[in-house]
Amino acid sequence: MARKRAQPTVDILRDVVARLGLPPRSVDIEALRLHLDLPEFGGYVEDARVGKGLRRMKAQSAFARTGAAAVSKSVPGLKVTVAENDTLLWRVRVLLPLLDGNRLDVRVEVPLEGVAAEIVAGMAERNDPTWRIETLRPAVAEITARTGQTLHAFIERLRDAITGDLREVGADAVTYIDHMDRSLRSRVFHAGPNLGRSMSDTLAPVRKRAKVVAREDSRLRRLRDQVGFGAYIEKFTVARRLGRRIIFHMGPTNSGKTYAALQLLAAAPTGTYLAPLRLLALENYEGLAERGLKAGMVTGEEVLGEDRPTHTSRTIETADLIRPVDVAVIDEIQMLSDPDRGWAWTNALFGIPAKTVVVCGSDDALAAVRRAAEAANESLEVITFVRKTPLVLLDKPVPLEDVEPGDAVVAFSRRAVHENREILVAAGHSVATIYGALSPEVRRAEAARFRTGEATVLVTTDAIGMGLNLGPLKRIVFSATRKWDGVGERALTNSEIRQIAGRAGRFGHQDVGYVAATDAVGIEPIRAALAGAPTAPAADTRFFVRPDLIAIRSVAEEMRTASLREVMTHFARSTFYAGSPFQPSALDEILDVAKVIDRAALPIEEKFAFSVCPVNRRDEIAIAMLERWAQARATRTTVPALRVNLSGELDYQERTVRLASAYLWLSRRFPETFDDDEQIRAMRGRANAVIEKHLRETATRKAERRRSRPGVR
Repeated sequence: MARKRAQPTVDILRDVVARLGLPPRSVDIEALRLHLDLPEFGGYVEDARVGKGLRRMKAQSAFARTGAAAVSKSVPGLKVTVAENDTLLWRVRVLLPLLDGNRLDVRVEVPLEGVAAEIVAGMAERNDPTWRIETLRPAVAEITARTGQTLHAFIERLRDAITGDLREVGADAVTYIDHMDRSLRSRVFHAGPNLGRSMSDTLAPVRKRAKVVAREDSRLRRLRDQVGFGAYIEKFTVARRLGRRIIFHMGPTNSGKTYAALQLLAAAPTGTYLAPLRLLALENYEGLAERGLKAGMVTGEEVLGEDRPTHTSRTIETADLIRPVDVAVIDEIQMLSDPDRGWAWTNALFGIPAKTVVVCGSDDALAAVRRAAEAANESLEVITFVRKTPLVLLDKPVPLEDVEPGDAVVAFSRRAVHENREILVAAGHSVATIYGALSPEVRRAEAARFRTGEATVLVTTDAIGMGLNLGPLKRIVFSATRKWDGVGERALTNSEIRQIAGRAGRFGHQDVGYVAATDAVGIEPIRAALAGAPTAPAADTRFFVRPDLIAIRSVAEEMRTASLREVMTHFARSTFYAGSPFQPSALDEILDVAKVIDRAALPIEEKFAFSVCPVNRRDEIAIAMLERWAQARATRTTVPALRVNLSGELDYQERTVRLASAYLWLSRRFPETFDDDEQIRAMRGRANAVIEKHLRETATRKAERRRSRPGVR
């Protein structure tokens, strides 16, 4: 006859718990079985014992939540870990010093035993963290002392080994100690019969790595000294000697902050205006010249105006960091946070040699400007500007079919701009078009068409956010509030929304500016931005910087390489000390180009020039052209003007203009190689004319065809 299997203990306990008047589901039955140390089957137990166990578990649970932490706080070196089912694991943490005068400790955790273990068990059972606390302290101290004695011989041997390491690394002992300290703080050893041996085995590779790090740090420190990022601010010696005064004209778009700065610039004996765009540099050069000043303009590809101007208008990348002036104006200072171009604003903010530096921008940049002034030990005055016309958000969506004359529809890709343009032209509007791939000349012409009324509606990207006079623009309509930033699609920041929305309602043209979205989804993020919600602070607030030629040469010599890609990679990873306020600008695309340019047998300084040449680095045709140009430079042959087809499609003409601009940029640096600049300028002008003609003719053609069809009104 088969033997009856014993009943599961958890079922027995459920019956007991029910007899005690408790809902079985309110009790962790398996945890209760383990607490009572019962077998899985046939674990008979009296009701009274179960009741006592439940009370102890409840007290232990309450003690685990609050009492255990109180005990650890009251008894130095005592640590507790709360495991599953509120099980408490008590250990004593022992610090064993390795060096005198330097922080270098070994951490060992030892389980409680004897009197100490009995006391914490009693505390948990009573849920009383003060029970026999005065007895617990000396018991824990005794465990600590005994552990130290058992490891005395091992610690002495380890101390001797570390002292020998320090003699070996010499002047780099501080780096060795820092590395050892970080490694030891991340390791906790647990007491056992082979504790000394396990510690010795674990710490041997740690010591070896600490010596390697110390030697590497010595090399990198020399390199940082040569590159200059150990003392970046001090390398701008002319600016540091001037005792500069920084004034921040802070305010939103259409507040008059830049106008006031330019007034100060024009009134000074000498000065410079630093623009984020070639278009802005050109407009302000013309403005300075119209005032009768001896004005000049410098961009990456051209120099205009007087031979020795008193006042210059420049793109910010071409800032003169050597010649002192009385006043410098740095526009759109919030561009400091741009990973690609922020390095140019960093250079200007710390290095422009002007007695008075006026920076203009939104309040998002205030913290960075203040940090820069403090770091350079210079005074900062903040002047707040208020928008001159109110900006009103419309509560209801404005779909494209409801767009009116005087509106600007904003999208965030070339494709979306042309799609919106097609819809608006078909609806009967005459449309001007502005987006980033268009040259400054075409953007300016399209803005003029809108300003004069030849085009009634503007379709644009965020390219209108800076540097265009849009006169009668009364309403901005966002067709999207998300954009592709080169890495992924993201929501517009509040600062970006305000910058674009602020172009509506220009003072002197409109009494009010209006902002809308084409759908309901876009209204709330615009509302939050216009209400003044700050852009979320960046996780990394360091200033972006990019290596100059001195840095490039130093790294190449130190690494004994002619590879620009290796040099730039090393720069990005290794030339910034821990805690530096600077970080390398986004170099991924430059690294990709550097890999291509490395194929040409050029000096590394020339490779660097080609790698930062303003071509579309995502355009395979443009990169192939750049490589051919670099090879021509390497073989010392001249590069003729581009052969182009002026009947090509719009995107072909856009690429032609960009390549022509890149050629002119290189001709300023290598005039003997890129010597056909006059023909290139003429060719670029013809391509721009083709683009402008295409945009002008297609701005109304479809609407005319539509109206000419019978029955269409």
